[in-house]
Amino acid sequence: MTVTVWTWTVAVGGLVLIILLSALQVVALVRPRSKWTISNVYGGDPSSTDPVAYFAFNQGSAWADVFLWAPLQIAGSVGMLLGERWGFLLALVASVPYWYTAVYFFIWDRDLGFRQRTATYWILTWGIWPAFGVLESTYCFARLVT
Repeated sequence: MTVTVWTWTVAVGGLVLIILLSALQVVALVRPRSKWTISNVYGGDPSSTDPVAYFAFNQGSAWADVFLWAPLQIAGSVGMLLGERWGFLLALVASVPYWYTAVYFFIWDRDLGFRQRTATYWILTWGIWPAFGVLESTYCFARLVT
């Protein structure tokens, strides 16, 4: 498959986002209850809800992101850059958690009072993930069917 400027944009964008997320989630795996992890990775405050559920939810995401989602996205991005059909397919599969998990976090943040009324929250903390997921899904699907 032809590697275009859009291929580079989507593949590199996926790599940047998943490497950022993975780095934060590795910190969460190594130091799951540290103040820095709670403030900068999980968000919110475990004392404002059931701490067991709070840490279980966030730890589940950390394990899944590092060991399932990241390898899938990295392989997909590399395959796209190599112009391989399987790369576009893996990237399409890897695009789903970007927008699928955004629904969970949208409800989680709302119901637990973690959501903020700032542009930073709506664009960087929450919005960039589903927006990229929809972009990657659309692009990869279009490339696979044409």
